[in-house]
Amino acid sequence: MTNRTNKNIKILLFLVFFFTLGFFLLQWVAKNYVENFLTQKMPSHFALMYSDLDINMLRGNVVLHNTSFKIKNKDTLQNHTYLKLETLQLNGIGYWDFLFNETLSIKNILLKNPKLNYYPYKQIASKKSETKTNRKGIKTIKFNELNITNGNINIMKQSADSIKLSVSSYQLTVLAGEINLRSGQQTPLNYNSYKLKAENIILGNNDYETFKINRMNANKEVMQIENLQIIPKYNKNELSSHLSKERDYINLNIPKIILNNFDFNFVKNRLGITVTSAEIVAPNLEIYRDKLLPDDLTIKPLYSEFLRNLNFNLAIDLTEIKDGYISYAELVEPNNQAGKLFFNKVDATINHITNHKNAKKTEIKIRSELMGKAPLELNWSFDVNNTSDTFIVSGSINNLPAEILNPFFKSNSNTLVEGTLQQMYFTFYGDTNESQGEMKMKYEDFKFKILRKNGFKINKILTAIGNIFVNDGSKTDAEGFRHGNIQAEREKTKSFFNYLWINIKSGIISTFTGSGKK
Repeated sequence: MTNRTNKNIKILLFLVFFFTLGFFLLQWVAKNYVENFLTQKMPSHFALMYSDLDINMLRGNVVLHNTSFKIKNKDTLQNHTYLKLETLQLNGIGYWDFLFNETLSIKNILLKNPKLNYYPYKQIASKKSETKTNRKGIKTIKFNELNITNGNINIMKQSADSIKLSVSSYQLTVLAGEINLRSGQQTPLNYNSYKLKAENIILGNNDYETFKINRMNANKEVMQIENLQIIPKYNKNELSSHLSKERDYINLNIPKIILNNFDFNFVKNRLGITVTSAEIVAPNLEIYRDKLLPDDLTIKPLYSEFLRNLNFNLAIDLTEIKDGYISYAELVEPNNQAGKLFFNKVDATINHITNHKNAKKTEIKIRSELMGKAPLELNWSFDVNNTSDTFIVSGSINNLPAEILNPFFKSNSNTLVEGTLQQMYFTFYGDTNESQGEMKMKYEDFKFKILRKNGFKINKILTAIGNIFVNDGSKTDAEGFRHGNIQAEREKTKSFFNYLWINIKSGIISTFTGSGKK
């Protein structure tokens, strides 16, 4: 071996040693820099702990193991947010953007088994006013892909740390995301697409019901929800013992909901939600009210006012309800069974559920069967931006044997009816105060029987007097219809559906007892 060859080998070994030493030195410097950044340059109200830190300078990878993260109030020592995760992994960090563009660009972010507990009632806004400064540091975080595996979320209520929101398991992937850390940004998070799978979502939204979703699958094109439920925390009798005034017992189950093009945004710090179309499949809703309790005298807004006053922007272009079932029962007398009405085969189309300015009118079309027998149609429209809350309602009922309503009438008004309602059509319009309209009915041999107080025997005297004022269906127009007028004054402490009922009742009484002329 020549001297020249030996010299080249020595130079090569020296270079290998030099670069190896340099690499480990850079690794050591980088690790110390990251550790110093995580301990010294984090905001004072953030606390970060981890068991180990791995860094690969060549690949631009940083891995924190067994990480815990706490956030406390700026003015107190009380923690309100806790996050634990098995691994926090940043792969492919871009050094150029980090050093010169105040941007942390990352190819892939991985959070493995994150467990988040948040106590919103412990969070207190800082009394110190934040001054706007041009501080140096990271202003933007960009990533090609964010993955969260086997996540868990618990948002707690103040009462004995019970659950306000819980997600037992979720997987999330976000592509081409950007987080803007500059204060005052309208939309701090932007992304190209996402994919979410979540299971066992529970929302303990009040003291009487639990809101639950078994499974949710979502991306930017469609969100599918399986088995959405509102589950009562008490049975009907127990609920009454917990109430000081009237409140509906609600039991709801929806096997499937499909939301197409579900999206959200922030404009002037106000959340906006948009959906191009929603499909609600086979909802089953049971409502029960104990009328023996004192009335709830709070003012109930009409739906146009309710939508207008939402604290977020909402736009659902089209909503379709398919094959639904609704039952409503009232307990009026303590020793009677609750009277019950039900509607099956409920299909509905709702256009423009929105509170946007210059929005189109909300239009609702409902078709169902009353008590499983009589076809019923209801059309309803209103303008959410009309502060007078005007609306128009029209509808029809066909081929209704009056006897099927007797379980409801017997419990609620101590009466029985007989006869057949062949056709009924009604139209009325109104606002938040009063309404008026017209009705026409075609019926045969309608009679009322008024029961005695025990509810078992007929009071013949009151029945005879009452039927004097009820027309038997004669004195009709050429098509066999009797006509009546609708006039009603809204009871603002009751719901829109009470308003709907007293309008229809007004028309029925006018048609039965009036001249019958249009």
